[in-house]
Amino acid sequence: MNVELPQFDPTGRKIAKPRSRWRGFVVHGCRVALLAAIVWLLRDQHLRYQAQQAARDAAEVSVDQLRGFFPGAASISAWEVERGERRVLDADGTELGYFVQTSPASDKIVGYSGPTNVLIAFSPDDRVVGMQILSSRDTREHVADVLKDPKFLNGLNGLTWDEAARKTDLDAVSGATLTSLAILESVAQRLGGEKPSLKFPQPIELDEVRNFFPEAAALRPSEDRPAILEVVDAAGKRLGSVFRTSPAADSVMGYQGPTDTLVALGPDGKSIGISLRKSYDNEPYVGYAGGDYSFPSLFEGMTVEELAQLDPKAEEIEGVSGATMTSMAMAYGIPKGAAAALAPPVEPQQRRVVFGVRDYGVIAVLALACVIGFSNLRGKRWVRVGFQLLLIGYLGFVNGDMVSQALLVGWSQAGVPWRIAPGLVALSAAALLVPVFTKKQLYCNHLCPYGAAQQLIRGRLPWSWHPPARLARGLALIPLALLALVVVVGMTHAKVNLAGIEPFDAFVFWIAGGATIAIAVGGLIFAAVTPMAYCRFGCPTGQLLNYLRFHAQAEQFTKRDWAAIGLLLLAVVLWWV
Repeated sequence: MNVELPQFDPTGRKIAKPRSRWRGFVVHGCRVALLAAIVWLLRDQHLRYQAQQAARDAAEVSVDQLRGFFPGAASISAWEVERGERRVLDADGTELGYFVQTSPASDKIVGYSGPTNVLIAFSPDDRVVGMQILSSRDTREHVADVLKDPKFLNGLNGLTWDEAARKTDLDAVSGATLTSLAILESVAQRLGGEKPSLKFPQPIELDEVRNFFPEAAALRPSEDRPAILEVVDAAGKRLGSVFRTSPAADSVMGYQGPTDTLVALGPDGKSIGISLRKSYDNEPYVGYAGGDYSFPSLFEGMTVEELAQLDPKAEEIEGVSGATMTSMAMAYGIPKGAAAALAPPVEPQQRRVVFGVRDYGVIAVLALACVIGFSNLRGKRWVRVGFQLLLIGYLGFVNGDMVSQALLVGWSQAGVPWRIAPGLVALSAAALLVPVFTKKQLYCNHLCPYGAAQQLIRGRLPWSWHPPARLARGLALIPLALLALVVVVGMTHAKVNLAGIEPFDAFVFWIAGGATIAIAVGGLIFAAVTPMAYCRFGCPTGQLLNYLRFHAQAEQFTKRDWAAIGLLLLAVVLWWV
């Protein structure tokens, strides 16, 4: 039996057994998994909360709310189907303009922590007269910042519907960049998105096609004309094709409303008949129009191109006796439907990443921080001080882009807005990933403007105060308590301003809250007498990033791990309840 004897160095001290690198990787991987689990719980809880609140997004708008745009407003019409607008009328019934809402079409576009429902008001000549926030699930303080910026809310004024849909260079609101950019993207999607038929949502079905093609077994979109469906039999042989007039003809009114008509084309592409699919007109008018066999024959033998050019008035097409308006609505709707069927397929709009000046600036600062942090430049005082001043001046006061609990919780809940804020996303990614893979605490040491301010005032006083060990241990629990508060607020959607528990918004002091400024000033005073006091005893974000940092003793289970497990259990309990 072999017994491994302890080894001693020349001085007689026992040589420690080498640690397993893989054990450290596994243990630290579990730490990252703990954080990922909390993020997942925040996300899932937020989705459930959104489902409960979804009904509030389609806000009911009152006449009083519209008088800021239309002073003479007296009433509001019902919803229009074509574009989802509502007309605003004065006391005499004269149209003053109309408005639309971005919700629910743009509900997937979020700012810091949720979508915003925006009212866009238009004049009768289709030009924007203003925007108004109806409701928002975004951070209240950022929404308030947008409301204080009339330049942004009036930035689309005078533009047509199409011009406003393409407007992407409107300046974001300082201090509420994500919220304002998300609002602009929501408006663009709402005004530029497709407008499906709400009156006739039922697609063409095989049963109605078999009236013209008894052997029809399947329908498939035409490759070059998606609105035209090819009809094939069980063997895959093409029998002909069909298209319908909705939604192109939804605005063509009959006796009481529009009519959706099916047009059948033979193998040679010429019309072999039409049939009435559905109509908002009542019997007996619909029955008269559908039962007259001479009326459909007026359109037989015509190609789609000829149908699109058809002028019922010039051709002296007359309606069906007893159903004149319904049948004429069909006659005028067929050319509209044919023209729409001839339209080429629309390429889906690719949502690209939009880089602005501020994004390039943040990425440049990030790159410079990496150069300094991973080289001996960090030891040169003039480089270090110069870069700290750059962080405070540019990243703090100019851009206002910083990693915070409010930001991380918002992104955990609603997703990462990497398309509209790539610079801030890159900064956050570096803050979270660099310590995991490189053992470097890049953000706290080289990117945080508030940390840079503490470093600049460090040792400036001729004396300093270091709290006793017991007090220091008690103060070190403050960041953990704040992280617990963050989990509670994130899981319960409590009305607590998470931006107010950290000092970072104080750089945008003209819109920052009193609590944020108080923490910022108090933290700097404390840091002047106790080096890096806020980072050590007050910063929940720094605590989180330090927990993620891989280090030489990563394989050891510590009190921090028990604290992280406690936060996860807290999140699980709140999620379950």
